[in-house]
Amino acid sequence: MKARCVHSCKGLCNALEVAEHREQEAIKEYREYAAQCDYPDVKELLEELIRSREQAVRVLRQKRESLEVRFAMIDRINDSFA
Repeated sequence: MKARCVHSCKGLCNALEVAEHREQEAIKEYREYAAQCDYPDVKELLEELIRSREQAVRVLRQKRESLEVRFAMIDRINDSFA
């Protein structure tokens, strides 16, 4: 996913969605490796990476949702002046 920043976040920014997608893909790949892994230290490291990436996805999702609410509020304020 090669998406360029348009430097106008309102309704156009997909950087957080791209980052979330990449984190989810990494989680999927790490899970596949962990499921096949026989070496406890490596499996533990992969599971730690999975937890870390899942936390990153939660943070990205929360921020994206927060921005969506903020943009909707700005729209309502602007509409009230129209």
